[in-house]
Amino acid sequence: MQVGIVSTHVPPAKGYGGVSVTCGVLTKAWAESGRKLALVAADESVGGRLSAEQVDVGAGVAVGLYRCYGFRRWGFGLGAIPRLLKLCLQAPVVYIHGIATWPTTLAALFCGLLRKPFMVAVHGGLMPEHVELIRRHKPHKWWYYQLLTFPALRRAIAVHCTSETEAEGVRDVLGKGARILLVPNGIDARDIQVAPYPQGEGMQLCFLGHVQQEKGINAFIRAWLSVRRPNDRLVVAGRSVDGRYFREFRDLLARADGAIVYRGYLQRREVLELLADSHFLVLPSGLEQAGGMRENFGNVVAEAMAAGRPVLAAKGLAWDHLADLGAGFVFERNQASVVATLRQAQALDAGQWRAMSKIGRAYVDRQLNPLGLGERVWRVLTEPEQSGGIAVRGVS
Repeated sequence: MQVGIVSTHVPPAKGYGGVSVTCGVLTKAWAESGRKLALVAADESVGGRLSAEQVDVGAGVAVGLYRCYGFRRWGFGLGAIPRLLKLCLQAPVVYIHGIATWPTTLAALFCGLLRKPFMVAVHGGLMPEHVELIRRHKPHKWWYYQLLTFPALRRAIAVHCTSETEAEGVRDVLGKGARILLVPNGIDARDIQVAPYPQGEGMQLCFLGHVQQEKGINAFIRAWLSVRRPNDRLVVAGRSVDGRYFREFRDLLARADGAIVYRGYLQRREVLELLADSHFLVLPSGLEQAGGMRENFGNVVAEAMAAGRPVLAAKGLAWDHLADLGAGFVFERNQASVVATLRQAQALDAGQWRAMSKIGRAYVDRQLNPLGLGERVWRVLTEPEQSGGIAVRGVS
């Protein structure tokens, strides 16, 4: 059985975040397990157009890229039509990464017309606060969801969610009977070494992600500046787009008097080096109330834990169990809670930190192995009648 896979962007595409990364990890896991796979995606990347030879999704995967132009974030390109139609005709079942983009919508429509079974991973597109933001302020997109996205999801074998909050968002729009497969994203940690306790005075935090409102970094910085000690540092790395939010970010950098460093976009090797130099990763998604909670999982959390880095995360993602697990701290989405959490982190000694580091890495190895998680998704995707129904499980 050659399963079809559809994604708007694929690794090593730059600038398009977690969906591309997750597509790569899951496809590689299936390829390593000996599955036959065919993938269609746009050739879009901030770093220049991709060729099929560059795509990093595992050995033996038949990769078909189409030329993307115009609305590049949504993967628009007329070449998607024949490639996706051929994929949906030939593959007995299709797995779709994402919703409401050009290729994902086309793939769902083709599967519906051809009566071809398919599964959709919504990748944060239906987080409750994000849906409410669209409903109130983006009427055209809301109509798109109602006319195209929601009917397609109702026809799917299952909607793949990575957190209970994301599953809640799906149930809100599709109804309590929505077929949901709750399986977290995996991470291949075999090439990630656990770095030792960072040397030097003070505590270094790092943030990996776009500098944009939904990521909450400016609100986090304002809280951090109120409790920062003389030798504490914050390093921010990720893509940015000039605008009001980024200008606010630069103003905060100026106020920090050198305590905050902005690195911009980093290659994977540089990301791992930054994690090794840091005591904690921070994930403040949703801290800016106006931005809403769009993050559904937070792949950077899994990567940080694989590197032995405890995490400070906002409540409402897939990581609310971090504190109980002993691999980090979780804060409510308000400044007082962030401040209290930062003081907890500052109070840790090296021994307590090392215990957190060890727990985090063990959790990744035990619970986030992509081969095992990929097998759970594969069973429901290819043999839904044999899977005992749609399993709704937690991620801890």
